[in-house]
Amino acid sequence: MSRTSATGVAQLLGDCYEAHSDDPALRWGERWFSFAEVAAIAAGIAARLRDAGAAPGDRVVVHLDTGPLARAVDHALLGHGFVRVALSSRLHPHEVAAIAADAEAAIVICEAARADELRAAFASAPCRARIVTFDDGDAIPSRLLEAATPAPLLPRASDDPLMLMYSSGTTGAPKGVVVTDATWLAQLGRAVAQLPPITRDDVVVLAAPMAHFGGSIGLDCMLRGARTVVVDPFEPHRVLDAIEAHRGTVVPLVPTLLGRLVDALPGRDEAVASVRAVPYGGSPVPTDVLVRAARYFPRSLVQFYGLAEALAPLTVLSPDDHRRAARRLAGSPDDAAARARLQSAGRWTPGIEHRIVDDELQVRGDTVMRGYWRRDALTASALEDGWFRTGDLGETDAEGYLHLRGRRSELIISGGFNIHPREVEQVIEQLPGIAEVAVLGLPDERWGEAVHAVVVLEPGSAGDPPRHPDDLARAVREACLARIASYKKPVGIHVLPAIPRNSFGKVDRAAIRARFGSAEDRTPVPPPERR
Repeated sequence: MSRTSATGVAQLLGDCYEAHSDDPALRWGERWFSFAEVAAIAAGIAARLRDAGAAPGDRVVVHLDTGPLARAVDHALLGHGFVRVALSSRLHPHEVAAIAADAEAAIVICEAARADELRAAFASAPCRARIVTFDDGDAIPSRLLEAATPAPLLPRASDDPLMLMYSSGTTGAPKGVVVTDATWLAQLGRAVAQLPPITRDDVVVLAAPMAHFGGSIGLDCMLRGARTVVVDPFEPHRVLDAIEAHRGTVVPLVPTLLGRLVDALPGRDEAVASVRAVPYGGSPVPTDVLVRAARYFPRSLVQFYGLAEALAPLTVLSPDDHRRAARRLAGSPDDAAARARLQSAGRWTPGIEHRIVDDELQVRGDTVMRGYWRRDALTASALEDGWFRTGDLGETDAEGYLHLRGRRSELIISGGFNIHPREVEQVIEQLPGIAEVAVLGLPDERWGEAVHAVVVLEPGSAGDPPRHPDDLARAVREACLARIASYKKPVGIHVLPAIPRNSFGKVDRAAIRARFGSAEDRTPVPPPERR
């Protein structure tokens, strides 16, 4: 039988509201709203959802831009018994409809401008969710406060669903991961333990998507009394302006946003002088980006590794790890050990069990999911005796650092050889003038699969690689032959203005395969040398 936990997420929210009642909590428009006001706004949102037909335990889809409204909605859902289903605002209406139908959602919250498109998508999907909008812009909080009536927070059982986190769907339809109240509390404890002590004096500048890594860290900090400033949409100079104006101390980022922020930092060192923590995670970061980032955040960078099914941080690459490795690479760019350290996912956090089975990483612990939403067979295939099969290929070195080699689903098998895309990407991204790279296998008559690389070139760089396809391919192959086995080098190089990514910022290899899957669509390159 489920039992209500003595300390759950709703209880923590209540404690936070009481302890920090008059403290500033959330910047909305041109003013700060206190924790007491945020609590009242959340109660008003919860009342609106109940009026629309939602009951405690119902799934509520959040399809909002990154903004203060999305943060307030989080408080309403987590504190008043609803199950949060937060989605990227970049998803297509038909994708939102499919997820809402799968979750059997009662409500979808969206901006008013998206409502008509969603209704049209719902008409062609088995989705019965009602659409709720808040279309008063900066007037939303004041109007909710005027209409708010006191409503007690609603604790839930420790093993009751708190959230459904839908996977990014790069290898198929998104799956709903059931995150319980207890699972989220375990994540909260592990995350804050890896950050500097968070207090009411901290200011979180939040520009990463609410449905992703940054939104989780932002909520963790808010429960410790930190203030939140949201920057939407993400523009590097606007983020720097917000950090400088509000003396931001915590800046959660996803890797692509970290790279863009670092590019904007030259000449603005003082803007980030107040920053104490830059947690990031979600996908690999080029070593050069981390070395440059360490110049501006010498004691702040911290990488978290985790998955929707096993919440971060499973492992942590600490600020000291970043600082030491970056310092060594600044003096000796060819220091292979330092480069490997920066490319690792860090050390395991206490209490997380891990093992490698057939090259695949498996984990067990209190942040592992209960299962997939109403997919018993899929859950059974992913979980066994509490061990979750991550799908990540990796190994832990003698010093306890985890090194990921990519996803099992992304493994390239060419001529009988196993090739990890990340190993090849790490070589190519070191070439001057290469901004981004993604490596994948494409069908090949001779080898079954052949290694191909998609690259984005930096505009106007003094160290640009050759632009002609033949010369570029030759430069890439020479770099690979100098660092890795011959059979791992790409046989095709394709230049794009941007790497296709999904709504979570991860490389969309399915889109790349759709574009270059047939031989006639591929960039002509010189014949590959003998393997």
